[in-house]
Amino acid sequence: MTPEKMAKLHSNSEANHRTWDAHEFAEILSSNCVLAECHEHGFALARVIESEAELLLLVTDKIKRNTGLATNCLLKIEKKIVEIGARKLTLEVSESNKTAIQIYKKLNYIKISVRKSYSRDKNGKLEDALVMQKDLLLI
Repeated sequence: MTPEKMAKLHSNSEANHRTWDAHEFAEILSSNCVLAECHEHGFALARVIESEAELLLLVTDKIKRNTGLATNCLLKIEKKIVEIGARKLTLEVSESNKTAIQIYKKLNYIKISVRKSYSRDKNGKLEDALVMQKDLLLI
């Protein structure tokens, strides 16, 4: 998937926060420690450093919500992460993103902390983020 397509999907996903542009996607994808799992209507990006990984983005086109696409992308990127030796996957999610939190909980991510005033939504309001983690040795 091209950086331009990723930027368009991210923009069309109705994200409540700032979306990335094609240049940002091209830059992150050029890193040798970043993995992508792409589908025509969504993608997951993760950064892996030694035995730990961080989910950078999980994006689903709004027309494909509630179809299992996000879950499928996340499970596939988890498998890629395990294959290269990482054992934990950490992510940050805005507390207001109830749909994403539900997916993460369903897939056995646990809340390990809260980052207060972590990001601003599109209206400029500060939001807390949950830091969640999954032990990939259990999958």
